[in-house]
Amino acid sequence: MFARLHVLGIVACLALVGAFGLGDRGRAQDTPPTPHEIPVLSEPTDFSLEETSGVTRTLAAVRGRIAIVFYEDREHTPDNQELKMTLHRYVLDNGLRDQITTYGVANVAGIEEGVVRDMARAAIRAVAAQYGIQILLDWEGRLQRAPFSFPASGSTIALFDRQGRMRYRVTGVHTAAQQSELFRTLRRLIRAT
Repeated sequence: MFARLHVLGIVACLALVGAFGLGDRGRAQDTPPTPHEIPVLSEPTDFSLEETSGVTRTLAAVRGRIAIVFYEDREHTPDNQELKMTLHRYVLDNGLRDQITTYGVANVAGIEEGVVRDMARAAIRAVAAQYGIQILLDWEGRLQRAPFSFPASGSTIALFDRQGRMRYRVTGVHTAAQQSELFRTLRRLIRAT
């Protein structure tokens, strides 16, 4: 139930941002993203992003846990909807809530400080409160820069090990083979202590 609300909340928040005509500046508009895989990163990584509650969250704060990060712009929130639900059921069905943290991150880069950003924040916060979830807000496109290098447009799913190293990342609609690889990687990370 929580994951369904979490996913629906992200979709609704980003739809509200779209309704305000926000979040499109600085975004690649020419072609839809294609699935993009990268090698694993051997060094721990970190980010620091504002949550809809106003609290700052970091990847470093969940060291010792596996982190699943969904990074999406408003146009691509439905791209991996079924996979998000499957991942959530996997976590619940296998009693892994104490080992895995999930971050939904809204790509709202390009919305400048001031009234427009305040409107976007209020709209996203209202929807997040309605669903009882928190969504991280990437105002400056931090996850689009190294070492993450997430594409500005699309639906990106990344897995981080307990030390904060990225072990899996694919952008775009996951194929059956990519879904299998995601779950293989997740199972390996769970077994590693």
